[in-house]
Amino acid sequence: MKAFSTLNRLTLLIFVIFIQACSSLSPVDLSKIEHANQIQNYTIKGKIAFKTTQQAKSATFYWQQKSSDYHIKLSTYLGIQLADIKGTTNYIEIDADGANYQSNDPQGLIAKQIGWKLPIQHLSNWVKGVHNGVVINTHDNGLAKKVLVRTSSTQEWTITYLSYQTLGHLKLPQKIKCETPTLTVILQINQWDHINQ
Repeated sequence: MKAFSTLNRLTLLIFVIFIQACSSLSPVDLSKIEHANQIQNYTIKGKIAFKTTQQAKSATFYWQQKSSDYHIKLSTYLGIQLADIKGTTNYIEIDADGANYQSNDPQGLIAKQIGWKLPIQHLSNWVKGVHNGVVINTHDNGLAKKVLVRTSSTQEWTITYLSYQTLGHLKLPQKIKCETPTLTVILQINQWDHINQ
C-alpha cells in the first residue's frame, strides 16, 4: 500500500511539473499575423505525392522551417524513413539509403539523388500561399486558385491551391498541386504547428 501511495505521489508530481511547463509556454498570437508572408517559422505535417509519366511515388512528410533553414523528413506510411533533408539557401544535406550527400547546390543535389528538379526554397513559400506568380483564377472567396510561377529562365510551374484551412483568421493552404510538363507534386497539409515560434 505504501509503494502504491508513493507511486501515486510521484505520478502527481510529474503531472504538476508537466502542467506548469506547458503553461509557461507562450502561445503564438495569430491575430498579430496579418498576412501569410509574415510567417517565418512553422512546422507542417502531411502527405506528398510525386507523379511523372513513368512513375508515381508517395510519402508522409514532416517539414520544419526556420527562416531560410529547413528540415524535411520523408517516410513511408508505415513510418520507415525514406530521406532526411536539411538545408539552407545555399547548402543541403540528404541522408537516404544509408548514405549521406552534401552540396552547395540544393536543387542540383535533389535532382541528382531524387531525380526531380524541386525548387525547395520556393516550395517553402508556396505551402504558405505566398508566391511571385501570375494569378490565373481564384476561389469564390478571392483566394488564389491557379497561379503561374517562373522559377528560372527555363522552368515554369503551375500551382493549384485546391483547398485552404483556417487557423485563427488566417487562410492557409491545405492541398496544393504543383506542376511542370514533366512532374506533378501534390501536398496535403494535415497539420500546422509552431507558427513563428
